[in-house]
Amino acid sequence: MPVSVDGIERGNPSGDQKFEEFEIAEEELLDAYVRGELSLDERRLIEKGLRSSPELVECLHFARLLADAADRSAAAEAVPDRPLDPLPPARKTWLFGLTWGLGPAFKLAFAACALIVLIGTAGLFASWIKLRRESRQLAEQQAALERQKLELQKTASEQQLAADQLRAQLREAQQQRESDQQRIAELIGAQNQKPTGSAGLATLLLFPASRSSGKDKELKLSTETSKIRLQLAIDSIDYRSFLIEIRNAQERVILQPKASAPRSGRIVSTTIDKKLLPTGTYSVQLSGISPDGATELVGNYNFRIAATHK
Repeated sequence: MPVSVDGIERGNPSGDQKFEEFEIAEEELLDAYVRGELSLDERRLIEKGLRSSPELVECLHFARLLADAADRSAAAEAVPDRPLDPLPPARKTWLFGLTWGLGPAFKLAFAACALIVLIGTAGLFASWIKLRRESRQLAEQQAALERQKLELQKTASEQQLAADQLRAQLREAQQQRESDQQRIAELIGAQNQKPTGSAGLATLLLFPASRSSGKDKELKLSTETSKIRLQLAIDSIDYRSFLIEIRNAQERVILQPKASAPRSGRIVSTTIDKKLLPTGTYSVQLSGISPDGATELVGNYNFRIAATHK
């Protein structure tokens, strides 16, 4: 649909040409108004139009900017004794000097483009400054995280080394303890193999199967031995009494001697006649009777009676 401005229609070739001529005339009229080249009546008409047209006010603003720039450029060229400047002219002088001598419409468009470029450049520069600042902060944070990571790795390595050393020490202590216990058991066993007492009593100290060296304790009796005392080592004495069952190699119960709770120490003892334990392999099951009457397994023991020697 054609657009009409003050009787001039746009949309056909003749209307477009007349519209452009109208815009040029309007720009020249504003330029003359800014420079004070209009009569009083013409200035009143222009000012009346400015009150009713925001677009015309904006055009007047650009016309004043261009006029000021042109005046400054002309004043700089009018100085006769100014030495030649070997450096290139300033951006602003070059910009408005380039538009000097052109039509007002072209000047206005060129100034608008220059203003857009300056605004865009300022925005890009501000964005670049912000991006650079954020990049620096991100780099500092990443460096701090790397330092924390290295410190954590160092701490973890030190803790792992300390834990390995502690485990090695505990393992050595456990091995030494087991070795000492085995040595003590061997010494006690060697001592028990000798008949003691005038009545020919032979004593055998037994440890639970879980704590023994894996070999059955052996007791070698002499012709003078008449009784055998079994001493059963226990971990707890919190029982009011104990039950003992002695089985032969066929797992048949052959003896159930009585045993009372020890008054001191952690050894339950029972004495058996030598004739009741001929040469062979035996196992002992020890059970404890708690104060409330319940029966609990305390431990299993193994031993062997060797042939009688002189």
